[in-house]
Amino acid sequence: MATHSVHRESSGDRPNRAKGNRPSPPLSPGDLISALPDAVIHHIFSFLPLKDVIKTSVLSKRWRCTWTSTTHLAFNGVRPRNHDASSFDFPSLVDSVLRQCTSPTVKKFHVTDLQYHEDDRPKVDRWLHFAAGRRAEDLCLSLITEMRPMYILPPSLYCWSWLVRLEVSLCRFSWDLTVSWPCLKVLSMEYAKLSDDFLRRILRGSPVLESLELWQYWHIKNKIWAPHLLSLRVSGMWKRRIFTLDDVSSDLVFSIRTFSPGDKSMCYDVMKELFEKVHRVPIITIGGWCLKVQVQ
Repeated sequence: MATHSVHRESSGDRPNRAKGNRPSPPLSPGDLISALPDAVIHHIFSFLPLKDVIKTSVLSKRWRCTWTSTTHLAFNGVRPRNHDASSFDFPSLVDSVLRQCTSPTVKKFHVTDLQYHEDDRPKVDRWLHFAAGRRAEDLCLSLITEMRPMYILPPSLYCWSWLVRLEVSLCRFSWDLTVSWPCLKVLSMEYAKLSDDFLRRILRGSPVLESLELWQYWHIKNKIWAPHLLSLRVSGMWKRRIFTLDDVSSDLVFSIRTFSPGDKSMCYDVMKELFEKVHRVPIITIGGWCLKVQVQ
């Protein structure tokens, strides 16, 4: 009779055959990224254009719906190169993406270079309602329009207590509303009609504001007061847009991009007053127009 030897595995060598503890199948070298947690993948998505993020849906079943939970949404209305203008419906594209988004929160929501018409107002309102529902911390709304009619920002926006960064261009503010942006650190307003009183409301309602950019603004004649401000950039300042600075931080970075001289005597007085206010500022950047204001 043949003798059979039996090898008994020790408990340390015996494989665990419980269903829940089976080792994961080995990944192919080209698919290691699929094993990353969703949070890491979304962080990678934040560095990519949205169109490239959406393209990942064709990679595999694992990637088919991953993009829909991204927390960074940045739409640009510039028509793609070699794309038929008649078939490029930017608002419908935005609507389609938002319908598929599943993330309960959104960190960044940008809509730029939108050719805005009055008929688009309900759509833009709907997009901002989406951003508010997802508590977007970084909001950018940059429109292309003939100035009239400008898009009127919805009243609810002035109470986004979670907002950290806001950038708007060719949008109209409602001057009679109270501003409450307790977390806002960066504010940029381009082609904006502002009153002194409303600017005070903004600064008073943004106690931790660190960076303020004013581009091609008008109707500001009074004081800018923001004790926590670290960066102030002014562009398109004309002789009728005179303002003064108060309680300026010594760490402020002050930048004047353009200044239309007009009456050189008056401009010299304005520049002299501004520079006296920022004499402790470590960095001051001035544009070419400012250099044309000759010292008398």
